[in-house]
Amino acid sequence: MKTDKTQKGKEKREVPHIFVILLVIIVIATICTWLVPAGAYDRVLDEATGRMVIDPDSFHYIDKTPVGPFAMFVSLEEGLIQAANITFLIFCAFSSLYLIEKTGAIDAAIALMVRKTKTHPKYANVFIGIIMIVLAIWGSTGTMSYEEIIAFIPIFVAVAIALGYDAMVGVAISVVPVGVGFAAATVNPFTIGVAQTIAELPMFSGIGYRILILAVMTAILIAYVMWYAARIKKDPTKSLTYGVDMSDMTVDEERMNTPMTTERKLSLLALLVAVGFMAWGLITQGWYINQCAAIFMILAIVVGIINRWKANKIATTLVEGLSKGVLSAVIVGVARAVLVVMTAGNIIDTLIHACVGLIEDLSLYASGVGMLIFQTLLNFLIPSGSGQAAVSMPIMTPIADLIGMNRQIAVLIFQFGDGFSNLIWPTSFMVIACAMAKIPLNKYYKWLLPFFGICFAVQCLFVFGAIAMNYA
Repeated sequence: MKTDKTQKGKEKREVPHIFVILLVIIVIATICTWLVPAGAYDRVLDEATGRMVIDPDSFHYIDKTPVGPFAMFVSLEEGLIQAANITFLIFCAFSSLYLIEKTGAIDAAIALMVRKTKTHPKYANVFIGIIMIVLAIWGSTGTMSYEEIIAFIPIFVAVAIALGYDAMVGVAISVVPVGVGFAAATVNPFTIGVAQTIAELPMFSGIGYRILILAVMTAILIAYVMWYAARIKKDPTKSLTYGVDMSDMTVDEERMNTPMTTERKLSLLALLVAVGFMAWGLITQGWYINQCAAIFMILAIVVGIINRWKANKIATTLVEGLSKGVLSAVIVGVARAVLVVMTAGNIIDTLIHACVGLIEDLSLYASGVGMLIFQTLLNFLIPSGSGQAAVSMPIMTPIADLIGMNRQIAVLIFQFGDGFSNLIWPTSFMVIACAMAKIPLNKYYKWLLPFFGICFAVQCLFVFGAIAMNYA
């Protein structure tokens, strides 16, 4: 009987699946088309930018066009169709990165960094700093994600303990830098790419400011981790995991000894060249989503050839990789269905009008903080970066237009709210990371919250700086 109660308690605490959350939002949006007055703004062409923008003085109410239950389900298909280019990019990217992962190149790169740290304990702090910088930069490109780095947590924890630190340091030098890099999103096609596409901005535009953000945030993280590491090395009893049995946290020797072969070096070089080539084309040649998808496919074929794979093996591995991207890709289409329903019901402009009414008397700086808080909270419900962009950016973009905020700043705010809060919300990968490292969640939050508070303050400063210089 006690077991049944425990099982029921676990079921009650289970976090709803992202599709369940999105379906609930779609149902709410459908109900709103019956209850909320329909309204519309006139759209006019901004000759300076070539974009269609809202005429701020043109809002007017129109006849209701409520969405029925059947049309609500049709919106799922329509959302997937509208988001087809983004969805296909995600499929291509996931398949390509999965193929690179299967070559062992990613394992070899991480194992090499860990081995260097372990074999040269005298220079441990230097190597740890280098590892964090590499992982942050790698994470900012979207080609290193939580999924890849989480598999190495036991290795990083074991090495950290061997160097006189604790499990918290092991997580802090592996998963957290990837999270910080992901939030900086220098050329991340899954977050900044999707958001800028919806905001009708050149893909990866404004990269200089994001590189500065990456450098500052990574420096803050390294300083915070080094402070904690030095503190517990001096007095192990001050470790937040002091007393927790870590005896079974052993190194996966097979993974730890993954050799860095010539083929794997060339595979990583091909990945680096592909990301650089993509950034160059997007910034200087006017490339867009279709060209990015093509580069990922070319990268996969080139890496397969480098590793002397037969054509059938390359094709089979790419198909396997598609399954890794299904959730992220389909989430974008399902999230887009929210916009389809609100557009069909003519309530999206009513919602925009109401939001603008709440913040129009505030300064852009106060509005920016309010938008950042909203995006941070939204990430609790929609932890998928591309899915969150599909839900929020169609609303945030016109709001930014109406209050006189540059669209690039609205994307920056989305990027911050989506990225950094992944480190704190239980709907993210950090719960899994803590479980793998045997770190109690309350101890992790005790370590993280001061750092997150610093990060939030710095995010606000970056938003203020973007507003002051009209970041574009």
